[in-house]
Amino acid sequence: MMKTKIQTKYRKVWIVLLILTILFIWGHSLFSREASAEESGFVVKILEMIFGTGNVSENLVRKIAHFIEYSALGLELYILFGKYLLSAAHGLFVALVDETIQLFVQRGSGVLDVWLDFSGVLFGALIALLILSRAGRNQNAIKKE
Repeated sequence: MMKTKIQTKYRKVWIVLLILTILFIWGHSLFSREASAEESGFVVKILEMIFGTGNVSENLVRKIAHFIEYSALGLELYILFGKYLLSAAHGLFVALVDETIQLFVQRGSGVLDVWLDFSGVLFGALIALLILSRAGRNQNAIKKE
């Protein structure tokens, strides 16, 4: 099937988004432990101002941020590849490189972090799968009318 100019244009946009997401993830891995803690602490203060609670930890903020970042990555990978396992494999690779980078900046690396990141990839890819399959059903319904 021949791709239209619009499909090619959107694909290029998704590729750029994917590259920016990976650069964002890996770029944050280059932060020192102190810089990472400072950034997380800033977010904690904002959340405490919004929700008026002191129950938010920097660790929780970091874990949620990783899950969200990797969910975005999984969504982008699925939109580009259209295959769940291929998207998952690429997402796992990004997570492994991410944790490896942290070894070189003395932040440490963790297997649990890879699992958290990978679960975000799976979640994002699943969301994309559901949205695209729903959109496909709607397109098929429109064509039948």
